[in-house]
Amino acid sequence: MKASYVSSTPAQSTQEPAAPLAGNGFIAVDAPKRYPTDLTDTQWQEILPLLPPAGTRGRPRSVDLREVINAILYVVRGGFTWQSLPPDLPSRRTAYYYFRQWRLNGSWQKILDALHQEELETEASIRILQSFPNFYVISASHPDNPAFLPYARSTAYRRALPRIPRYLLEQVAARKQQLQLASVQPQSAAISTAPARPSRELTETPIADTVVTPVRTSRVAVPRWLETIIVIIGLTVSFAAHAINVFYYPHYEQDEGTYMMGAWAITHGLITPYPYGYGHPPLAWIQIAAWVKLTGGFFTFGNAINSGRVLMLLYAVGCSLLVYLIARHLSGSLGTGLLAMVIFSLSPLSITFQREVLLDNFATFWFLLSFYLVIVSKSRLLYIVSAAISFGLAFLSKEIIIILLPVLIFAVWLHTARFQRTFTLVSFTYITIAICSSFVLMAVLKGELFPYSWHLPWDNHQHLSLLDTYIWQANRGQSDGKIIDSWNAWITADPLLIAFGIILTAFNLVVGWWSRKHLILSLFALSFWLLLLRGGVVFAFYIIPLIPLVALNTALAVNTLAHWVGQFVRLNLVSVLLIFGVIAAVVLYDVQHVLNPYNLFTLHPSAVEQDALVWIRNHVPRRAVVVINSNIYVDLHEQGGDGVGDGAIYPYAHVYWNVALDPALHDTLLKGNPDRIDYIVADSAMLHDIKTYGQGMDIINQALNHSVLQAAFYGDDYEFIQIYQVIHTVEPPAQ
Repeated sequence: MKASYVSSTPAQSTQEPAAPLAGNGFIAVDAPKRYPTDLTDTQWQEILPLLPPAGTRGRPRSVDLREVINAILYVVRGGFTWQSLPPDLPSRRTAYYYFRQWRLNGSWQKILDALHQEELETEASIRILQSFPNFYVISASHPDNPAFLPYARSTAYRRALPRIPRYLLEQVAARKQQLQLASVQPQSAAISTAPARPSRELTETPIADTVVTPVRTSRVAVPRWLETIIVIIGLTVSFAAHAINVFYYPHYEQDEGTYMMGAWAITHGLITPYPYGYGHPPLAWIQIAAWVKLTGGFFTFGNAINSGRVLMLLYAVGCSLLVYLIARHLSGSLGTGLLAMVIFSLSPLSITFQREVLLDNFATFWFLLSFYLVIVSKSRLLYIVSAAISFGLAFLSKEIIIILLPVLIFAVWLHTARFQRTFTLVSFTYITIAICSSFVLMAVLKGELFPYSWHLPWDNHQHLSLLDTYIWQANRGQSDGKIIDSWNAWITADPLLIAFGIILTAFNLVVGWWSRKHLILSLFALSFWLLLLRGGVVFAFYIIPLIPLVALNTALAVNTLAHWVGQFVRLNLVSVLLIFGVIAAVVLYDVQHVLNPYNLFTLHPSAVEQDALVWIRNHVPRRAVVVINSNIYVDLHEQGGDGVGDGAIYPYAHVYWNVALDPALHDTLLKGNPDRIDYIVADSAMLHDIKTYGQGMDIINQALNHSVLQAAFYGDDYEFIQIYQVIHTVEPPAQ
């Protein structure tokens, strides 16, 4: 029989002398060992001084603390849930109460250290250098000289670690089997071990990390093959929702044409067709250019923008998968992962904006990949480095994603073992800054970092400047894009997503006081909300990176609420049914809002672009000076499309913003003379800019005032394109 111990206070010192009082206020009671995870007498004596003494207030402590620890170890090492504790151990409420108290005051960490130290040092030839609950560094003594520890030997040039002897590998292999029986699994032979997951999902115990709130076991066991089939079906639905009518809805944005212009320039050895103004890093349209080369050209899927939209479908499906994996990993629940995927993939806002060729879609994918690599890293350096590279790619795709970097660094800190934390944080931050700074380095190498207006000694000619561009962008008012207009667009398209983004983000922020994973997600969403509400220019598609963050916050909040309901009714199946009920409700809601007020699957607002291109090809001379929107630039400068066919390109077709503001066009090509413009191809946004912007746009406005409408094409959702021919007062010279 071995001794078990029950707590005692000074008021209980009159108990029978047969139960000797220990120095920490505990008395011995004999009890048999029932489970393999129970403490041995030696282990109990090791951790007895580490237990906090009983309080002097309230009722005397009557629970057997040794049995409490046995209950906790039954869950930790046996791979069971708190609800599955046997009746001969303390109740789950009692065990979890002490577990939480000890975890908060640091006692549990000391208990784990003592237990792991005692277990590993049972092998006389293994010496522990560093010990943590999920990470060990061990060394071995020489068999003939136990005092000799081959940590490292110095040479004149380096410090070399010794080769691991065969006998040590055999000892570690044998020890590995013993540790696995105790639910502890080594991560790296001869140098580290870490507690293994007792099942496919983590239980609500501090097995892998004592900083991030542990993951609850999935309430319903789902075979891996079945989960794979379910995920593939979900991704197929996501792909179909984004792919149906992708070439016709929504209408082509000017930004889409701008980035396709950038991809066209990359294929011709340039960064952009016009002087590069550092508005955005160029990596996104470099990715588009690679896609174009891979698929056989700009017109494989129709016009140039359509080719870009096919690439967006792949990124959208990739984001859907990452959202599922992140939610699945953080919650340990298949239903929660599916809920996050459904909210993200089927939201009308997601279907609309993720179809478009926008930098935000590239940045969102790379950010989600970075975040996923962080939370599954388990302190592995390869994952941390890959996460840093992914975030660097996100920044070089759309620089505004930098707003999420502080929270991501916090996530790295949470998901890294203390033994590696400093090195990991330095590595992640250094790699991220190194990649992001390449954008600045490009400006430095080109001599375009500082504005020419500063008249620095080495500046001898006018040029665009990175600092000048970002100073101008920071000072932009909401006249270019009002938050109220974007807000109205969001509320009209998907009011439920916006409500989730506010209410459930706040909920997770509160729950984050106890659960770090909720805190991380809420801080991500809160950071981006603050960016959108900062008061500067905000376009409707700026919400793209926030959509997956809202989906993740919503999924984890619903998972938490469902878990609470399941605990309240004492039936875990209820929580599962609640989650899948929410999934069904979200699907029905999204289907209704995808079809109303605008049917995203039947409207064809962008069809006018193709009609206009065909008319230009048949009626406009190839040497004419044509002022256009960016949407059709590539189609008029690359052979094989609807605008050119197999004939000559339109070398003097230029985007109206560059005609108005680029001296090479405004002063050199046109020489300030509106008579040199032959045609103007304009949609509603372009006509508004021409008539209201002023400054260099006046030259186009004057030409428009002396022109006649030659053709007009009208599509759904009030979309139109009008083609004007300028009536020359003086015949322009031949080009």
